[in-house]
Amino acid sequence: MSNKRWYMMTASILCGIGLIHAGCSGASDKEIAKAEAAYQKKDFNQALALSESVLQKEPTSLPAHRLKVLASIGEGELEGAFNDYEQVEKKYPNMAPALLKEISIGMIKNALANENYFVRSAAVKAIGEMGDPSQIPLITVGLKDPAPFVRFFTVEALGQLGGPEALKLLLAVGKDPDGMVRVAVVKSLDDMAASKSGVPAGVDMNNILSTFAGDSDPTVKLFALAAMTRLGDPKAFSQMMEMIPQLQGPARSAGAAALGRTKKREAAPLLAKMLADSDATLRMYAAESMGDAVAPENFDPLAKAIADSDPAVRGAAATSLGKLGDPKAIPLLEKALNDPDPIVRVSAAEGLQRLGKNEIPVYEAALKENDYAIRHFTVGSLRKVGGKQAMPLLTKALTDDAQRVRIAVVRAIGEIGGPEAIPILKESLKDPDSSVRTYAAGNVSRLLNKTEGKKGI
Repeated sequence: MSNKRWYMMTASILCGIGLIHAGCSGASDKEIAKAEAAYQKKDFNQALALSESVLQKEPTSLPAHRLKVLASIGEGELEGAFNDYEQVEKKYPNMAPALLKEISIGMIKNALANENYFVRSAAVKAIGEMGDPSQIPLITVGLKDPAPFVRFFTVEALGQLGGPEALKLLLAVGKDPDGMVRVAVVKSLDDMAASKSGVPAGVDMNNILSTFAGDSDPTVKLFALAAMTRLGDPKAFSQMMEMIPQLQGPARSAGAAALGRTKKREAAPLLAKMLADSDATLRMYAAESMGDAVAPENFDPLAKAIADSDPAVRGAAATSLGKLGDPKAIPLLEKALNDPDPIVRVSAAEGLQRLGKNEIPVYEAALKENDYAIRHFTVGSLRKVGGKQAMPLLTKALTDDAQRVRIAVVRAIGEIGGPEAIPILKESLKDPDSSVRTYAAGNVSRLLNKTEGKKGI
């Protein structure tokens, strides 16, 4: 809903029921219009002054409260903004969700202009997680950001949002000078192709992806071929199988990851060979991909890998054993719950969760570890397999000392939660860290969108 329509609707309703006692069509109404215009021009100080002027005469003016909240957000005065929002929430609960959504989008807009690239990255990712394609115009600026990470996450967000406009923008950025960004373009196109609503009717995605199969960067090429394989191109898979054994250095790990994205059983023998390699990083990627390219013949190699000397390999093997869905893995995973490495223990718990076991106590213990990287990993695992039963743990983790953990928690709650999670995430809009606030804004909007969808709005 546009700002103008929002104002007209609320003003009309409140005038009609007598909540605005004076000036519905007079001086105060003109001041509100001026405040709205000032806000649109980003003259937040003027918008704030005009809305406060109206409130001195009409304390119950919802349009004035709204503009005061939004102008305060624009000025970075979060405490004052939320004090006013809470007044609106108490007096006009039916109007509060629309205002909360405006607050959230306003916060994201501010983050998009932040001098810190990490905050800008958070803003574009938050828009992607909102799941609302109408917000695509907000993030087009991210495609030209000087920081490759911002461009990378903007591309990811477009893949999440999907649709004709996203496709057009992804194709325009397909020649980005940074290989990492081009890989993101290919993965986003792949994800859109896998989604029923992601690609416009009549678009030949295989033909589009084939243009990336000639890229000079082997990782871009591999992921393009993997995407084409998923779309049913047998020649693309054959080309991958010829190319991967010839790779050297870090590109070998990219080859393992690309094989996983094909989800083809025929990838199993080559992945098993990688799992016996002396390079631990390659073994880890191969173990991960064996869970994606689900095949019964992957069981024995993964059963061996869960005892690997490298904890990263053991953890990846544990997760993948759960993905295979074979109950024979349960004793192996239960044994791994006693692994000396906490990340392996969490990975084993994730595998068991996938096999129908409740291992929430393992997660609870891991969230008390001193190393924030372990806590961050634990939240990511809960996001994947914890479901609603993970909500109490995640809610508690919103007070974690580490910013990155709180970010992960906000994103997990936004994905797992429903309307009941909106009040929980609303508190994170006040977090001392701007990146946490930005992710919270995106996920509050995401949950509001879910709620509106269920109501048929």
